[in-house]
Amino acid sequence: MPDEKRKHPVDEYKGLVLVIDDEPNVCNAVKAYLEPENFYVLTFTDPKQALKLFGKFDIDVVISDIRMPEFSGDDVLRFIRTKYPEVPVIMLTGLNDVRTAVAMTRMGAHNYLIKPVQKDVIVFAVEKALEYRQLLLRNKLLQLEKLKYQKELENRIHERTRQLMEALNELRRIHKETVRILASAVEEKDPYTKGHSNNVRLYAKALADKLGFSEKKIERLEYAALLHDIGKIAISQEILDKPGPLTKKELEIVRQHPIIGERIISNVDFFKDIAPLVRHHHERWDGQGYPDGLRGEEIPFGARLLAVVDSFDAMTSNRPYRNALPLEQVLEIIEKNKGKQFDPDIAQAFLDYEIYNILKQPKDVTYKA
Repeated sequence: MPDEKRKHPVDEYKGLVLVIDDEPNVCNAVKAYLEPENFYVLTFTDPKQALKLFGKFDIDVVISDIRMPEFSGDDVLRFIRTKYPEVPVIMLTGLNDVRTAVAMTRMGAHNYLIKPVQKDVIVFAVEKALEYRQLLLRNKLLQLEKLKYQKELENRIHERTRQLMEALNELRRIHKETVRILASAVEEKDPYTKGHSNNVRLYAKALADKLGFSEKKIERLEYAALLHDIGKIAISQEILDKPGPLTKKELEIVRQHPIIGERIISNVDFFKDIAPLVRHHHERWDGQGYPDGLRGEEIPFGARLLAVVDSFDAMTSNRPYRNALPLEQVLEIIEKNKGKQFDPDIAQAFLDYEIYNILKQPKDVTYKA
């Protein structure tokens, strides 16, 4: 028996063949046939001792007799098929056991040979079995390489996705900062609207969340809330700073700000989808709003929502010609104007969910219509 520390000598032999037969003369004959063909052959008359070699040596082919005492050929086959399925097994059988050999082939035996075995027959059978094993090993290696490649690909995709998400989050952060800067620019021009856009954003976000908006839709609504008054950047400073009520002509000019705002943000692809919300946030449910006099569900849903929270923040803020209205009075106005100025369902949700309570701090800002 070779040194147990020695692995399959692939550089010196075609393959390692394990022969199991309780008849020593059969073992010796098979060994005599195969060794001249450059096969390394180990023979055993005790199947249990033979199977102990698995795990110690890289066995390429097993040749086993079918009928053996205590531990038969089907026991050998079952052991190998269960634990080492890539090792082909050739069964040796007498002429009267052909049916048994065929049955074992169905069980997974690679081939069967009828005793007495001729040299050219067994050499050919072993060579074919060795080719089959090498094919299985190559396929196994390919599968392992495929799995490794898939894992590496998954890791690369995961890393690339992570990088893209980081880039997307950074882009979103930049967009939000840009929007905040634009909103601040309007509020710097019109000091009476200080903090108004952000208040509207907070109210809109809270109400949209209660209404079951998706995260993406809430984010887009926040952008619209911050930018809903961006058109005022084009309104005369004199009109914006006027301490008293506006004239009819001045009011017509101010009422152009939703159209101007839509035109401004429509030039940016990232904001095109929220442009209608900016244009229509002053429309009324009864069709008496501006700039287009849309009625009911003709008005985009997001614009109807903004109309409620925008009006609430306006009424609860100080104006040059009046102080902020008491909360109870504002809530009564919203209740009274359900189905008139406001979408009744959205206004009711605003009241039911007490969205007005999300900003607890006292207001000292003012707002112009």
